[in-house]
Amino acid sequence: MNYIFEIIGFVLIVLTLLMQWEVYVTNIILLFSISTVFVSTFLVFLGFSRPEGNYLLFVLAGLTLTIRGIVIPIIMNKALHRLYDKPWRVREDKPMMGVGGSILVSLVLIVLGYFIYQNSLYEVLKIRSGAVPFALFMQASLLIISRRHAYIQMIGFLVMENAVVMLSGWVFSGLPFVVEAGAILDLLGLVVVSSLIIRVREQTIMEEGESYESELRG
Repeated sequence: MNYIFEIIGFVLIVLTLLMQWEVYVTNIILLFSISTVFVSTFLVFLGFSRPEGNYLLFVLAGLTLTIRGIVIPIIMNKALHRLYDKPWRVREDKPMMGVGGSILVSLVLIVLGYFIYQNSLYEVLKIRSGAVPFALFMQASLLIISRRHAYIQMIGFLVMENAVVMLSGWVFSGLPFVVEAGAILDLLGLVVVSSLIIRVREQTIMEEGESYESELRG
């Protein structure tokens, strides 16, 4: 079963690297949705690997897939369609780092996440792929810091939440189910509220003309 976890972890890291490379918002949302499918798959296989057959992991996998993999991306895409005539062309205009710099820093953070895991939980889990949540968490932090667009920063927070889900699945099995379910609902509400705020801001800019506010991306 460990080789399956290693494959899923490798795919998740590659998808997160693609998010760092990508500048178009709709593409980043799609990459996040795909990565969430793999996180849900990870939770399913993790549930099968547990001798007690913890059903809470399967429920958490279903909630993760439904809320973060389907519902939230649909809400974000619909909001983009309401705000822009060509939502597929909405992009990060002024990233803090270039593509090459982002990928280089991402690789360094992956190594750092592996180092942190090796010196913390590896002695407990004894699983090499357990470093994946740490690497994803570091990648999500970079995505939040290095981007200015609110939706891309939101994706960064969601990737961070996926990392927390994976780590809690490794360490605590199905115990923190209630905590994770509450976090999912909080993030869903945050996405809805942010969509409304961004829509009002864009409408104000269109009605009152260009101003300092129109330069804000986050």
